[in-house]
Amino acid sequence: MLEKIGLLCVGWLLGLLGPLLVDHVRRERDNELGRKAILSELHEVGGILASVVHTVQSKDGTIDRKHLEWLKAYIEKGERTDPFPKWIEKLEAFLSWTDDEIAANFEIMKTREGKGLMLQKYPVPLLDSRVSALWSFETEFQRDLLAIRQGMHRLDDMVDRQRKLHDMTFSKMDPENREALEANIKETVTFYGQSAQKVVDKIANLTS
Repeated sequence: MLEKIGLLCVGWLLGLLGPLLVDHVRRERDNELGRKAILSELHEVGGILASVVHTVQSKDGTIDRKHLEWLKAYIEKGERTDPFPKWIEKLEAFLSWTDDEIAANFEIMKTREGKGLMLQKYPVPLLDSRVSALWSFETEFQRDLLAIRQGMHRLDDMVDRQRKLHDMTFSKMDPENREALEANIKETVTFYGQSAQKVVDKIANLTS
């Protein structure tokens, strides 16, 4: 009798725990797949942002050896889709120059007041879709993802700011106000580049 009762209790417990175990395994699998998908998305977005940082610094005339080494190190991280691998040879050629040659060659790319560069938003749909479920990841990973998302939001805000300032350039204004407006546009683009580099560094630490 006791043996039968024991078997019934075991069966009852298995009936209760079975769905929980299955759900736990499914959650672990979904989390692992979700993590890989998010890291892959951020890896590509990081590459794009790194190239934007390079463009901004080119137009500001602030390219130096440290920046080229930073860009090369990031692009070399993991497999990348075109055109990023093609950059490596160019960057190696740039790094073969002396510091003075780097400064002189990139000076010709400098654009007055940051003209010719319209900032863009770079969506991260996989990350956004998981924001409400970040609690399922470990605390440190959650914190890192949220920091990256906040950084992306700040970049989006700067894109909106530049667009509004750019629209204002079509309005009639005196030379002094126009000069101030163009300075604001340049400042926004420069700050975007600095902020984008911080986001890229966060992504690099996350995907390393």
